[in-house]
Amino acid sequence: MPFKNAYYQLNTHPSLPINPTGTDDETFGILVLELNQVNITTRPVFILFTVDATGSMSDYVNHATTKIQYAIQTLKSIVKYLYTQETDVYIQINTFNDNVHPLIPHTKVSPQSLEHMLTLLQSVDADGSTNIEAALKSATASITEYATVNPTHSCVHIFMTDGEPTYGETASRELIKYVSNDYLSINIGFGTDHNAKLLCEISNLSNSEYHFIDNVENASVVYGESLHKVLYPCLHNVRIYVENGFIYDWLKNEWSTSIYENTLISEIKKYYHIKTSTPASINTMITAYREHEIYTSRIYIEEQVDKLPELLDSEGNILHDTDIIKFAFRQCVLEVLYVATHTDHNSGNDVITVIKKRTRDLFRIIRTYAQENNLFTDGIIIQLMNDLYLAYWNIGNTEGEMYIFGRHSSQGSQHAHTPGNQRLHNYTRDNDFDVPPRPILRRSNHYNSPRQWHSSSDNVFGLSMDFLDINTNETEWDNGQTDTEYSCYSTPGVRNTTSSIQLLED
Repeated sequence: MPFKNAYYQLNTHPSLPINPTGTDDETFGILVLELNQVNITTRPVFILFTVDATGSMSDYVNHATTKIQYAIQTLKSIVKYLYTQETDVYIQINTFNDNVHPLIPHTKVSPQSLEHMLTLLQSVDADGSTNIEAALKSATASITEYATVNPTHSCVHIFMTDGEPTYGETASRELIKYVSNDYLSINIGFGTDHNAKLLCEISNLSNSEYHFIDNVENASVVYGESLHKVLYPCLHNVRIYVENGFIYDWLKNEWSTSIYENTLISEIKKYYHIKTSTPASINTMITAYREHEIYTSRIYIEEQVDKLPELLDSEGNILHDTDIIKFAFRQCVLEVLYVATHTDHNSGNDVITVIKKRTRDLFRIIRTYAQENNLFTDGIIIQLMNDLYLAYWNIGNTEGEMYIFGRHSSQGSQHAHTPGNQRLHNYTRDNDFDVPPRPILRRSNHYNSPRQWHSSSDNVFGLSMDFLDINTNETEWDNGQTDTEYSCYSTPGVRNTTSSIQLLED
């Protein structure tokens, strides 16, 4: 049975510190799915990697290593990792600049092919312009051809770029036409110069998703999470229905009667937000399928999700579960992040000022609640505050907007990796902050020629630059920390896959 736990609960707290539904006559709640651990898939897997090898990939990340070198090292580690797996894995690797260059044709990862693949990867160089149109067209054609010959195999496209299109079609509304919804598409923004808005827009299909690697030295974390989804799926084509109520679709910022998930992985615990004006009559149901051990067949699942019984004290009084307050905050943060992703530098000062104020005010409400309830070590609370922190200082800023897109995607999808933690800086919770402190962002473009931007000297807190340490590796909220690589939603399995890949790095 795939479900370890499946339930919904409605808020019973007399008053929430913030209204997540927008109206006074609706009750907020959460639907929780917790899945059991499953073994690696028995279905043969085909993974097409499309790797940006344009001129910008020759930029140095540090004084010794370029972006393309980091990317190739990660791919080499992935190939070595796939070689150790029991599942039959076939890969194809294309590089692209002005045109697409097949590097490794679709080949089974095996003892006979491993060394040749590693040698070919070592030969990759970076130059030329960025033709995303050609890359996407080529990927769709290759996977369609492969799937026609191998209809029982699972197919996925992992696309990576560090920039924005400069050759061929450049508009997202046109580029999305070249992405097929017949297979999983994972689009990765590599580094802090990519066009996050474009990648998000071409990831809006139901079988697509966006990831952001802001620290290229941790590329294996994002690739590891993506591979884990392919190798350890628990449920496919998941549809959650709500009768006499609504469920929140973070991607569209809409309340709907159903939402779709392409794949839910082994061991994951996912949270969905629901609301209803008739708490006594709300019903929720899940449909999905899971793979049979014999991979040529599928097992259909239809699961009625029941309400979590209310906790009562010895006298029969309801014990209010304050955990739901965290998800009320999360609902409001997701709405703010959605608006922030649609607010650019051309929106005008008045528009930017309004959304920045909304972000600041929400931050202060969550911070106050965390202070009063000793929640500065709670993973969800920390991540929500960090999301607002980065969003505030990058709203309307084209150079930093990828952090808003990355945070919105990571929080909405509940990804195991969250970008930007190394950009955050510690401060004590007792300071009377009006807004979060400005993060110091560093961007390196070329060897010996880094481009940087810093907070202004008139710091909103009156804090010295020594306080905002640019070399800090963690985000500290007084007595709590967030992980620089993983989010509060990561699973042991994802961490294990990532660690296994990292152990294989040269």
